[in-house]
Amino acid sequence: MKLKNLSNKVKVIKQNKIDFLVRTILTLFIVLVFLVLYFCCGGKEYFAKTNIVTSCYDSDLEVHFIDVGQGDATLIRFPNDKTMLIDTGESYESDNLIFYLKNFLSFNNISTIDYLVLTHQDADHVGGTSEVLNNFNVGIVYRPKCFSISEKEMYPNLSYKVVETKIYEDAISSIYQNNVDMVFNESGIEFFEGDASIVFLSPSQDNYSNSNNYSAVIKIECKGKTFLFTGDSEQEIEEELMNKIYQDLDIDVLKVSHHGSKTATSEEFLVATTPIYACISVGEDNSYNLPNQEVLDLLEKANCEILMTKDCGSFAIAVSNGNLGVYFINLPQVDFTIVIAVCGLCIILIWGIKIKKRKS
Repeated sequence: MKLKNLSNKVKVIKQNKIDFLVRTILTLFIVLVFLVLYFCCGGKEYFAKTNIVTSCYDSDLEVHFIDVGQGDATLIRFPNDKTMLIDTGESYESDNLIFYLKNFLSFNNISTIDYLVLTHQDADHVGGTSEVLNNFNVGIVYRPKCFSISEKEMYPNLSYKVVETKIYEDAISSIYQNNVDMVFNESGIEFFEGDASIVFLSPSQDNYSNSNNYSAVIKIECKGKTFLFTGDSEQEIEEELMNKIYQDLDIDVLKVSHHGSKTATSEEFLVATTPIYACISVGEDNSYNLPNQEVLDLLEKANCEILMTKDCGSFAIAVSNGNLGVYFINLPQVDFTIVIAVCGLCIILIWGIKIKKRKS
């Protein structure tokens, strides 16, 4: 009798082990199947910190305002597939910037950033320069009329301001190290790429008392639509532009200066430029409390549609057949929470169903 009971207990233990093994294999199989399906349907994009805008593909001109936190980085694709990157954000946002650039260039079968423009010397505009130069072929760099520490002895005949910051030194040094040609930002520079014209409106002087006024101000026109990129230029530069070329300042898209600081974007400037879209590169909950509410009020008064990277993430404005369109990142229509819920339900069913034991 005791031997029979022992034999039955051994059978029960073996059956339980088989039961456990079967349930475990089924659980792992279910999870694996759903994860494969999820990732194959594009779900992996939910785990990418930065995605790219692709919905404006094949437009005449694409302008991508890349979300790099509290900094500036704007990528432009011209009608002939030449590209321009205006500013490179802070160094600690480099991974996001490089991710966006790599995916965009790959998506469009482009291998070179033809123009890199560093509008001025601030860290939130030049911080990612070395990473860009180390990761991509760059044709030419337009740079501020300011010397780095290591340059002041190289150009003794030029009395440009010397910027004594490590970030600016690293940015300029990386240009030399990568043997990329450099041109100083200056008003009057003009060239064409396909149907797009590119004109530098500022700086017009060699030295400014306010470092923000070294910013390159660039006007780009394509198919009758005009963009104005302003860096961090102050109201002093706005007044200079209005006095010199008031009649040519009518634009469609304004890259709002200095992340929406009240030191720029005056009411008079908005009357002169009449932008339809006002784009602000700014970080969420930034310590500077930007954009300034007064500037937002002025933009609303001017009937501008305000687009901010802190709200929209990376976005693009494109010109297609003479029309403007705004485009955002399209995430896949797969919700990771649904996958978790389905997997969880399957696991509950697998472990909750009582398996009928064979009679001994």
